[in-house]
Amino acid sequence: MTRPTRGARALVPVAPHRTDLRRLVALALSCVLALGGALALSAPARAVAPGEEALPQVASPAPSLPAIGTTTSAQGRPLAVVVAGGDGGVLHVVDLLSRQVVAREAFAPTGTDVQPWGYATLSDRSVLMASGGGQLFRIDAEAPAGQKVVTLSSSSVPGWDEVAALGDFYWDVVVDEQDRAYVASHSPTHGGRVLALDTRANGGAGQWSDLLGAPLQQGQTDVRSLAYEDGLLYAGTGTTSPSVHRIDVATRQSTELSLPESVTQGSKGITRLEVRGANLYVGAPSPGSGVQPACGGTCVLDPATGAARTHDGQAMGVGSWNGEVVTRPEEPEKVYYYVQLRGERTIQEYDPRTNSSRTLVTDADLTTRLSSSSWATHEVLVTSEKDSGALGVYDASSASVDALASGHRIEGAARSIQALAGLPDGSVYGSWYMTTPALLRVTPGQQAAGTTSELAEAPNGQVEGFGVGSGWMVTGVYPSGSLVRYRLGADGRPGAPEEQTASIEHGQARPFAVVPVGGERFAVASTPADHEVADGALSVFDAGTNEVVTYPFSGLTDAAGAPVEAVSGRRPVSLAYRDGKVYVGTSARAGGSAQDGPVVIEFDLSTRAVTRVSEPVAGQRAVTALAAGEDGRLYATTGRRVLALSPSSLAVTASVELRLGYEDARPSQLIHHGGTLYGVMGGRLQAVAAADGVLGSPQVLADIHTGPQGKVYVHSLTLGADSNLYYARGSGLYRYVL
Repeated sequence: MTRPTRGARALVPVAPHRTDLRRLVALALSCVLALGGALALSAPARAVAPGEEALPQVASPAPSLPAIGTTTSAQGRPLAVVVAGGDGGVLHVVDLLSRQVVAREAFAPTGTDVQPWGYATLSDRSVLMASGGGQLFRIDAEAPAGQKVVTLSSSSVPGWDEVAALGDFYWDVVVDEQDRAYVASHSPTHGGRVLALDTRANGGAGQWSDLLGAPLQQGQTDVRSLAYEDGLLYAGTGTTSPSVHRIDVATRQSTELSLPESVTQGSKGITRLEVRGANLYVGAPSPGSGVQPACGGTCVLDPATGAARTHDGQAMGVGSWNGEVVTRPEEPEKVYYYVQLRGERTIQEYDPRTNSSRTLVTDADLTTRLSSSSWATHEVLVTSEKDSGALGVYDASSASVDALASGHRIEGAARSIQALAGLPDGSVYGSWYMTTPALLRVTPGQQAAGTTSELAEAPNGQVEGFGVGSGWMVTGVYPSGSLVRYRLGADGRPGAPEEQTASIEHGQARPFAVVPVGGERFAVASTPADHEVADGALSVFDAGTNEVVTYPFSGLTDAAGAPVEAVSGRRPVSLAYRDGKVYVGTSARAGGSAQDGPVVIEFDLSTRAVTRVSEPVAGQRAVTALAAGEDGRLYATTGRRVLALSPSSLAVTASVELRLGYEDARPSQLIHHGGTLYGVMGGRLQAVAAADGVLGSPQVLADIHTGPQGKVYVHSLTLGADSNLYYARGSGLYRYVL
């Protein structure tokens, strides 16, 4: 779900004579081309270090807080443990009575992908945090600086090496009375599982295990949520067939509950579970904006069977809307939730004995997100905002709500860069992994040290792709599947985002490629949120009118109106445009044989029909990038091969294998500039001389680095207005001077 983030390796700045360097690179590539393909695979290419510059660390966006944790001090004071997610993360300890940040430090080494999705508190008051990247941490809020965090997902903990490969993302964590932790994991290979860590075993060293020894539910990649009470663990799955399972942790026996259809209909996964007393609370958030959720947001079920609880003949439900309810220490029955009523922010108390709610507190300083451990004590509750870092603290003893004290705030961490785009004014715009209400604007300096960056206004979301042309910058935003317009000024600088956005719809969530196609129009390739779903869409967006027409991939037709069988079971991966035609590179056919490789389709904008289909290479996973060449050719890569295609027939006219490449299925980037192809292939920036369809031998310009979590790949390539290449490794921004 995430790409590896950058290491801390220093880089050698480029020599200042740009023209000489361009000539040297061009000469080296042309010499290899003149020798032909005989030497292409004779030895691995060596990196050309002089052209690469490490640019200053870019500005960080607002904090990313998917969840927060709580505990108490040795003196009983309620504390919040707040980790801002990102590259290494930032740990904050907040005294909830004074509302002051009493400790702040780096959470993990740079290059560690930190995504805090679940917290649980142990009996010794230390806090466990489940993170993306398949990581579990233990946090002692009162330990000395630099000693607060211990990594439990480590070979130093017995059993870890046996379970490490079973999950690459941890969604949630709960603990039982014996300080045994249960972790909800994701794995596309091994399926969603519940992993267990006995923190007291082996003299306190711990012991990892796979609780059930198998995926919780066959065919499901995620265990998404957990709840525990009295020896029974409840686990919710997603995403294609949501379910809830009850697990006896003593016998390790699992039983799937029989849920009402209304609970799972339209659901993308059971994202929240709580159990209290004789009731199981299952989050059933709205499947779409403005759509009334089942049970009002949280369904109240029998934890033994999954049947709906009823009151006066009516199914019971909690009007949480977003599916989030939390339990309170020393409260045996009631649960709590946030909701906005008549424009006012409130915390509600739900009593299952009467199936009714009452307003506990109303205050503008309340924030909208509740974590499972939001109640630090019976008296103190802390709320948060996922994408701003704001906290609200409710003290029941004084019936007051306050934000953090003046001068105290949650700071954001550096984040992995998601996408980049060169703008006509010479700037480079970027986005980050995880949603945030901003874009990155970089102003390159003549020398690397003179490069500056700042935040630019944007709607909240994760920008997957940029398109620039015809007076507009257009961004494709996940998870809304929306397109946002920024009008370019006379100097080529984007203005503020236009108020109205366009939605691709048809279940599309990731508009990852946006390409100008003449006039004020852009072609957009998109996929659903679930990477495992084959179907995607091709859209044509008019930035001038804010109108989008979407063509689901499985419904594409030819000029005669017949379905195009070749796209069945494939999804769009790459996009290019030339002379009224949009070219789409696809994935291989899902579930197909080795011969059902990726295809390139030609889509005529005038007829809105597929006019040509070519399967350029068999046995590859996808056409990861396409480029309309300056020489009139079409170029493509699979991550393992670079291809030259005839635009008139889509026939392959030349092909070269990348010795330092590998087959990939994810979108990448390919640029044809000055007679050379530059692309991200095999996790490296590579160059291939390309003129009139003749390809030279690949040369590595920027190589893979090594960080705390392993390899750190090159990604997010773009060409700046200064004719230099800009790209990222994790949260680090780099320039290759041509």
